[in-house]
Amino acid sequence: MHSAAFRRVFAADVVSTFGSLMSRLAIPWLAVLVLDAGPAAMALLAVADVAAAALATLLLGVLVDRLPKRRTMIACDLLRAGALLGIPLLAWLGHLSIGALIAVVAFNGALTVAFELAQSAWIAKHTETEDLAARNSALAAGNAVTEAASFGLTGWLFQLLGAAVALITDALTFVASAMLLARVEESPPPPKERTADRSVRGALHAFAAEVRGGLRTVGAEPTLRALALVAALTAFGSSFAATTYMIYVSRDLGFPTGTLGMIFALGGLGSLAGAWIVSRLSPRIPVHRLLVAGLFVWAIGSAAAPLAASATLAGALLLCTQQLVGDAGGIAVQITDRTLRQSHTPETHLARVDASIRTLSHALTLAGALLSGALAEVFGARPLLFASSALIGVAGIAALVGLRGHGMAATTA
Repeated sequence: MHSAAFRRVFAADVVSTFGSLMSRLAIPWLAVLVLDAGPAAMALLAVADVAAAALATLLLGVLVDRLPKRRTMIACDLLRAGALLGIPLLAWLGHLSIGALIAVVAFNGALTVAFELAQSAWIAKHTETEDLAARNSALAAGNAVTEAASFGLTGWLFQLLGAAVALITDALTFVASAMLLARVEESPPPPKERTADRSVRGALHAFAAEVRGGLRTVGAEPTLRALALVAALTAFGSSFAATTYMIYVSRDLGFPTGTLGMIFALGGLGSLAGAWIVSRLSPRIPVHRLLVAGLFVWAIGSAAAPLAASATLAGALLLCTQQLVGDAGGIAVQITDRTLRQSHTPETHLARVDASIRTLSHALTLAGALLSGALAEVFGARPLLFASSALIGVAGIAALVGLRGHGMAATTA
């Protein structure tokens, strides 16, 4: 169903992801290696996007449910491109600072949430339930291949040409994504409900009621409740790694950026393997069981990184293991979690339900990053990486218990 339109959405996602992954490396490297940011500053940079998302996601969920999904994605692409171009401009003018990086990351973080909400809702509305896992796996596989190419290139670009080239490339990919999405056809949204009270106060009350509707849907559906708990635990654990990982591998271990870029590229291969496994197994194994398995594989793989003690061959092999095994489990969790959310949510509440769970995740990410930033100043980065792996393992146990018996009882077609 709508295969041609999905191919364009798929292509737009791959193109924009290529650039996004470049800035995901370039901005932290710019902060650490050029602006000499410490753990506290890196913690703020790591949580800038999630802090903005935590404040705006519930609002964005209602707006995305109201707006055409294709136009929303295009607007987000163009706004993100403009924000990224501001970083090299500020550097050229001599005004680049950690504060400016944090502002751009926060702005783009909110826009990325809006884009992802719109994309997920568009896929759910234009895909049969039995095909959701396959299409989500296709998106994940495309991102995995893109990750390998982008990370492998970015390390050398940064080392040889600097961050500006990577950031300008990222901005151009968002423009290309918007051009691809412009060709996607979409049926008009359902007519808006008319309310008797058209005042500003009435509009705010109606808006708040829609937000509460999304939260109630999550609370009333057992699978969505379990997914919210898993999302909270993995977000809290992942934030520990997000704050400390780059400092650990770049500064503590001392790997050069070119080598790290090649190691990070292996994560794309791990993600590709995870997406392929889910696509092959999902017709025969319940999706919630694949989610549980993915969480445990992710936890085991992520524990390899802090086992590395120096920038030696053994250390590099452990980082490679983390990229291959950990990313395979992580992408399996991403695919199965998205599929379960889409298949257990009424069509009219797709963005709002997604936003409700994301808000919880963003709040826990923010809390975890701030906490880990403070702890890393005292204990160093390595213990925080071990704690991250442990929390993901706890999420696997929570999923095993919470999704037992009702993981596939979809509420919507």
